[in-house]
Amino acid sequence: MKKWGFRFLIHLNDADISIIEHLNNEFPRLKDLNQRKGFKISLSRGVELAKTGEIIFCKACELYFPVPKKHLLCPECKSQLEIKHIEKIIHDSIPNDKENDFKKFLFSINRYRIKENRYIDMGKEGINYKNLEFYEDRIIIRQLSQNNLICATYDTNLSLTSQSFYNLKIVQSPIAEFDHSYLLGVINSKLLSYFFIKCFGSYKKLFPRILIEKIKNLPIKVPESNEEKHIAFKISKNVKDLLSIKDVNSDLFRKTQDNVDSLIFDLYQISKEKRKYIMNFIENTEKL
Repeated sequence: MKKWGFRFLIHLNDADISIIEHLNNEFPRLKDLNQRKGFKISLSRGVELAKTGEIIFCKACELYFPVPKKHLLCPECKSQLEIKHIEKIIHDSIPNDKENDFKKFLFSINRYRIKENRYIDMGKEGINYKNLEFYEDRIIIRQLSQNNLICATYDTNLSLTSQSFYNLKIVQSPIAEFDHSYLLGVINSKLLSYFFIKCFGSYKKLFPRILIEKIKNLPIKVPESNEEKHIAFKISKNVKDLLSIKDVNSDLFRKTQDNVDSLIFDLYQISKEKRKYIMNFIENTEKL
């Protein structure tokens, strides 16, 4: 079996090996797309902040920092920090007369859904908010899976996130069909969740946290022929439908998601036999 630089922690049978070899040998990894002419993809973490939004002020530095996990020592000057200087930077609503100091903060998501928004105080010197361009018109990927599936959605609006989320943005693409809706469908597909589990899972933890380096190693199909572009267009259209369907438990939502998975299997040239194997595997993991 060809080595791909992954450390496999779960058993791979012959079917797994064949599928993973196909995905790794025939398709570029996400991190390789920027080497292709006309492509510019950015992938970044959110604000360097825990989801709780707690920060602490250092009187010596006169700067704010995320609350240290272990010892209350300033990461900059190493002076002792005081519990009384802990405060929250994330709020349920914008305080009166503070509209200019706050931005929308994406607090939680589900697959194809923004679940909850809050607001983040932008005036805390020392906090690394990152470039605001990262937080607009992009795919958001959650570190934690949803029912053992990769969990991602799409947001056109400016909304900051914590470092528990990744912001994946197509800055430039020479192929019109390679857009955010198409890429979201690929990321959320059962095929890539299968790939992720088989390459990065373990006996102890089937679906580990999705770290940024693992996202960079996902195999991404770039549609090139007219036929492939037509399939990608249909994937994009179905994903836009998924984003707009209100009831995620409806037959329409499930049928549309199945359509996306089927089209992605087509693009990735997965045989009927191997599709059935992958789908059975995913269905069994969702029951765990």
